[in-house]
Order: sequence, then C-alpha cells, then structure tokens
Amino acid sequence: MAIYHYDGTQKTPKNYVGYRVAVCVNGKLRQKWYKNTTEKPKEAEELDRLWRFEQQLHKDTRKRERKERVSNSPYVTGVAGIKMKFISNGKRMVAGKVKRYFTPAFVVAGSSNNERFLKTFNIKTLGYDMAWFKACQFAEEKYGANLLDKMLRKKPPVEQFHVIYRWQTQGGKKILPSSLPDELIEKGSSLEDLIN
Repeated sequence: MAIYHYDGTQKTPKNYVGYRVAVCVNGKLRQKWYKNTTEKPKEAEELDRLWRFEQQLHKDTRKRERKERVSNSPYVTGVAGIKMKFISNGKRMVAGKVKRYFTPAFVVAGSSNNERFLKTFNIKTLGYDMAWFKACQFAEEKYGANLLDKMLRKKPPVEQFHVIYRWQTQGGKKILPSSLPDELIEKGSSLEDLIN
C-alpha cells in the first residue's frame, strides 16, 4: 500500500499532518495529499488501488514487449510464438530417390497450462494475409490475451521469405523457387529476380 500517514512528527515541510497517496506509474510519480485528516480517507484507498492497477498494466506490457523483441533469426515475425519458414509438405519417390516438398507457412508453437502446442498455417493454401490472421487468432486463443489487433499490426513483410529461402537452401534444404508465397512471386518479374 502506498498510503502514508503524517502526524506532524516526521520531517516534512511545515510539519505536515494528514495522508499522502504516492505511486510510481510508468516511471512518473503520482501523488495526492489529504491535509488535516486523522482517519484514512476512502478516496485515498480507491486512488491507491487505481494507480497500482495502472502500474501493473505498464509492467505487464513491458514484459510482453520484451518477450516479443525481434532476434537475429530470419524466422522471427515480431510476435512471440509465431515464426515463418518453409516446412516439409510431404515426400515422394522420384526416379528411385526420396524428394521432399516444402511450403511457406506461419508456425505457432509454445505451451499453455503445461500443454505444448504446434500448429502450421500454410500460406500457399490460405494466402499470406489469411494465414497471418489465422496464426494470430490461434496464438491469442492459446495464450489467453486480448492482443489480436496488436499482433495483426505486426505482420512481417512477405519479402522476408527471400531471406528465409536463402537461409534454408544454404542449410541444405532443396526448396523449389515455386514454393515462395504467391504474393511474392506476383511482385517479381522472374523467379531468378526474386531469389537473387
């Protein structure tokens, strides 16, 4: 509780008598004085509760933003728990060799209530915008936070798949250029332009 009582014996300007509510919210001190009162005012308790609630909201927001900070991985979207990458879409025997096929997708992975979850949203079948929407919606359901609008605004540019394509092909995966999202292929003049 951040309600302080002054009875005139503390070192205060002019031997102040009364109550003071003081709470630091988002790095700024908020305070209100109640002079010449011997009983704690109910208004002071309400104000203390309100300011402490705002203080907790700011702390939670900072914590969430810290978790969502972008790292150096090309798969990072800016939203915690959602990554973008080419995932294996199956394999077939071609001329006696196993050939894998890849598709671009948003991958939502994490844990909630001690249960792990993993769900992919195929960009080729849903389209880039709809896949992002469904991934954010699923993440919001799993994490139980009302952050859908904020997550939707953080949609990464489709051009990030250029980097992911290079990253995964250099890592040894044989991904066909036609596996790039259709929205990306439509923007380029040729597949060579897109991947070089």
